[in-house]
Amino acid sequence: MTIRDFRSAQDSMLLQADIAVVGGGPVGITIAREFANTSIQVLVIDSGGLDFEPDVQALNAVENVGEPFPRKDVEPIGRGYANGLKWLNDIPAFELRNRLLGGSTHTWVGKCAAFDEIDFMSRSWLPLSGWPIARADLQDALSRAGELLNLGPNLYDERLYKHLHSPPRDLGIDRSHLRPFFWQFSHERDQRGEPMRFNRHAREMDAKNIDFLTHATVTDINLDANGRRATSLEIAGLDGKRAVVRAETIVLCGGGIENARLLLASNKQMKTGIGNGRDVVGRYLADHPRTSLARVTGDDIDAVAEHFNFYGLIHKRHTHFYLQGLSLSPEIQAREGLTNCATYPVQIHHSSDPWSALKRVAHGSRKTLVSDLATIGRSSGMIASGLYSRLICKRGLPHRSVELRFDVMAEQQLDAESRVTLSERRDRFGRPLPKVDWKIGSTEIRSMKRLAQLMAQEFRRIGLPSPQLVDWIADDDIDKAAFMDMAHPSCTTRMGTDPATSVVDADSMVHGIDGLFVAGSSVFPTGGHANPTLMLLTLAIRLADHIKARHAAARSDSGGGYASRMPEKTARSEIGRLFAIV
Repeated sequence: MTIRDFRSAQDSMLLQADIAVVGGGPVGITIAREFANTSIQVLVIDSGGLDFEPDVQALNAVENVGEPFPRKDVEPIGRGYANGLKWLNDIPAFELRNRLLGGSTHTWVGKCAAFDEIDFMSRSWLPLSGWPIARADLQDALSRAGELLNLGPNLYDERLYKHLHSPPRDLGIDRSHLRPFFWQFSHERDQRGEPMRFNRHAREMDAKNIDFLTHATVTDINLDANGRRATSLEIAGLDGKRAVVRAETIVLCGGGIENARLLLASNKQMKTGIGNGRDVVGRYLADHPRTSLARVTGDDIDAVAEHFNFYGLIHKRHTHFYLQGLSLSPEIQAREGLTNCATYPVQIHHSSDPWSALKRVAHGSRKTLVSDLATIGRSSGMIASGLYSRLICKRGLPHRSVELRFDVMAEQQLDAESRVTLSERRDRFGRPLPKVDWKIGSTEIRSMKRLAQLMAQEFRRIGLPSPQLVDWIADDDIDKAAFMDMAHPSCTTRMGTDPATSVVDADSMVHGIDGLFVAGSSVFPTGGHANPTLMLLTLAIRLADHIKARHAAARSDSGGGYASRMPEKTARSEIGRLFAIV
């Protein structure tokens, strides 16, 4: 594996690869990893480098004409990031994308969950719902994605209980209304508590057939004369350099906004953009509308946090912790015409919380060192009980908190008018910016509200302290609600069998364009409520398997010689001669 910087290359080069992957985030890196040490030459192209660079990040600009709208007398709500990642709450909607090797994993917290069975089903109350593949068909790829992310067992409902070291007590919640739902967190294998950063996967990949090209932005996709096959990519650098990359297979891994934008902007041969003959590219934009539903304060916090907290198990000699929340049951979704959504607990710690103080001291923070040491000294009993809870019982730590908040992420009902189009504004390469018109519909708002009401109702019935519902729910006044995107754009190049409502087929190839594939959350037929990383890596691994089979068939049809325009040795020697190695 070699990382090469386009800034050190000659201008107007012609490069060659068997597979060109557009985007060096977790999806692109995962696909490349699946081809490591094969005879297939893979080139991964990324706009950024190895570190954050303001000029590169500026390429994420969008023209936003949709949600989240400012509402009079309503305080805007962020994405829920805290501590060192608070600054991410201030990034404008749909601009929270990281243009550097490793992509979104530079700023995520590692939160993972698999989609529910119902997410794959055709639901009569949700038009266009249903996937062209079944969840069971993804089981192998899901396991491999979980292994890559260093996760525990891929169980996110009550089936997890029997695996937990000390499972939560059955509270008697009515399962026809609400179900337990769990999330787990991806961590580096050698750094517990540090979310997995995929730039390490790239830098540590030991494979001579994989190259990474940094500081190179793909500006166009070229097709053959008949407009039926993708043949090459045009790339540009901020320094003005240009180049062309020819490839037998092209895979777009730029995310829910950029995948759609690149297809729409590649309009030299097809005026409406590649794959957009039916005006579907960019439509059905979904995200996870986030807001708060309810809060618990004072002495009631511990009584609720005892149940809605972290639970651990040992898997392959490592301890993995799962966070328990609640989701709408499939029965009530069907009965009341709701989308899938789930709520999760967020504790706001007091300044005198000893575990927060210990973390700051461990990280070398000197700003509050004296007060942190005093807090730790006064909290020996709480620290001892916390260590017992974590190490012996495999449970979450007891915190001194000022608030326990229940936040929500909801699946969106698909809306063709929620979409990405091209703006009149241009970026530094002269390419149109994405024009984003994200719409939040009444169905998902009603679903979030219903989840809050049922949670409060069930807490009262089973004897838990009743949470205080937020004003817009308690007063039944949507004008008081505030929502924010979670930087999970999806469905803009959705997968399906009908080109009238989808962009790619069940194998993620653009309808009618041979050799052009799309990967990532943009191909989700529906978005579910779960954080997308685990599922998009599952689909990426499945896609890599499919492309391997395609290339094997092409090699067989060509009599055993690989069907590539340039021999492997020549291709690699040309790249090595024209680039400085990072």
